[in-house]
Amino acid sequence: MAGSGHGAGVSGAGLPRLDRMRLFRRQKTVSVPDRYGFGDGDTIEVPARPDAARLFDDADESEHTRLAVGYLNHPDPAVRLAAVQRAPGIATVAVVEELVDRLADDDPAVRAAAVAANWEIHGDSDCERPVLILRDEIRGHTRSWGVPSTEALRLGKDRAVQALGHLVAGAPDDDARARLQAFIDEEVVLPDTVAADPDLVLEFIEKVQRSSEGQVATYEAYRAANRTEALAYLNAHPVTEPFYYLEVETPEGNFGRDIKGIYDL
Repeated sequence: MAGSGHGAGVSGAGLPRLDRMRLFRRQKTVSVPDRYGFGDGDTIEVPARPDAARLFDDADESEHTRLAVGYLNHPDPAVRLAAVQRAPGIATVAVVEELVDRLADDDPAVRAAAVAANWEIHGDSDCERPVLILRDEIRGHTRSWGVPSTEALRLGKDRAVQALGHLVAGAPDDDARARLQAFIDEEVVLPDTVAADPDLVLEFIEKVQRSSEGQVATYEAYRAANRTEALAYLNAHPVTEPFYYLEVETPEGNFGRDIKGIYDL
């Protein structure tokens, strides 16, 4: 009876010999997303079981960035670890971005190596570049006019916040840690660190509607004395409608909230 053989598709016993060989052949390559346009397709192919000690030894230097991106996203944590350890010697734009992602790696050894690699590359600037990349993740979206865009986001808010914590904890000394934390406090909006204040009244500026390509968005603008007031107000006023924006101006920067959450402008 057709389809009655339990597990037949797994054992391959009923298949011709050549098909059985193909079924049980070990995978030679793995595919990872190509976000940088290295080839004609949308994936990067790298060896499934590379020699972790010699990831780039037999490759032309022009291929190092492509391979590094592939290995940094490899399913085997041992390969990712080796790639992270070699990455500071490459440090192209794509590799730098991937190293920031590895700060949120599921494997603790890879995370620790990524912290060290980021500090090795960005130590002179107290890791400002990784912080700014993570800031976009924590915002929840990067804003174009009236429409949230998530095209550039990969980690998401929670993992990006964790990555920031790993970066701070892994600072080479107390002074570097203090400078990094000060930069984070200045540049990164962490709304959860400020309690909501439903009784806070801000100065109202205006409520306007703007239209683009047939889509109407509503903007409700206020003015606050500082960032803490702005976040306290925004935390207390969730937005439930799409294309509706609360925005608060302050001397420390401008902040907003839409249906996806709080962001800085």
